[in-house]
Amino acid sequence: MNKYTIIIPCFNDWECLDILIPKIDKEIKDINVEFSIIIVNDGSTITQNLKIKKLSNIKSIKILNLKKNVKAQIAIATGLDYLKNEKYEGGIIVMDADGQDDPKNIIDIVEASIKDPLKTITINRTTREDVFLFKLFYQIYLIITIVFTNKYMKFGVYSYINSNSLKKILSTNDINMAYVASLVKHFKDKKAIYVPRKKRMTGESKNNYLNLINYALKIISVFKYRVFFNSTMLIVISYFFLNYINYLTLLIFIMFFNILIFSIPLMNKTSNNIERLPNIGNVEEINYLHEKKYS
Repeated sequence: MNKYTIIIPCFNDWECLDILIPKIDKEIKDINVEFSIIIVNDGSTITQNLKIKKLSNIKSIKILNLKKNVKAQIAIATGLDYLKNEKYEGGIIVMDADGQDDPKNIIDIVEASIKDPLKTITINRTTREDVFLFKLFYQIYLIITIVFTNKYMKFGVYSYINSNSLKKILSTNDINMAYVASLVKHFKDKKAIYVPRKKRMTGESKNNYLNLINYALKIISVFKYRVFFNSTMLIVISYFFLNYINYLTLLIFIMFFNILIFSIPLMNKTSNNIERLPNIGNVEEINYLHEKKYS
C-alpha cells in the first residue's frame, strides 16, 4: 500500500484544523493508500484543543510542538527534517491549516504521484478570492519575479514531494527563506495542477500586507544571483533605449532593489541558522476512534 504523510504548519489555527482534518478524512475514503498527518505546532499561543473524536481513513495524527515560533517556512522544513530523521519512505504532501488548500485536490495529487512517484507536484492557483488591493500587489509580485528571476511561481505551499527528495530540498537553507522558492530552485521537473484557491474556513488571517511583502522578497532572494545577473542585463539594454532621466530612475530603482534582495538573507540570518530538530519540544499523538480502515 502506498504511504502518504501530510505536513501542516499551524499557529493558533486549531479551529480550522477541527474542520479541515475530517474533510481530509472524507476525501480520501475511496483511495487505497495509507495516510498520516503531522501538524507542526509553531509555538502557538492558544493551547491545542482539537476536538476530533472519530476518523475512518487517517492512520495517525502527530503534533510536533516547537519550543519557539519560527514562522511557517521553517515549520515546514522542521516537519520534513523530522520525516528524514525517522527514515520515512513515501509521499509527502504539504498544505496550510486554514482550508484555503482544498482537500479535494489530494485525490488529484495521489493519482498523479502514483503515475510518477518521484515528480514534484504543485497546486497552482487559477483564481483567488481576495480584495482588489491584494490581487494588484500579487500581480506586481508575479511580474517582478518573472523579470528578475525568470521564474513563474503562482503557487503556495500546497504541493507534493517524494521522500527521496528530502535530502535535496534540505541540502541548503533556501527552504528556511521560502519553501515555494526552494521547490522551484531544486526541482526542475514538476507537474502543475491548476485549481481555484478556496476561502479560509474560519477566523481571520494573521498575515498583513507587510508580512506578505516580506515573504515575496524572501522568495525572490533565494534567486539573488539571478536577480543580479538580470538586473545587469536590464541596465545595459536600457542604456540604448531610455533617455537620461528615465535611465537614471531605472538605475536607482534596480540598485535599491538588489541591495534589498541581498540584505534579506542577512536580516533573517538568525532564524535561517536555527537548528530545526532541536526546536521540537515534544511529539504528541492525537488519540481518536478509527471507524473503518485501521480499526
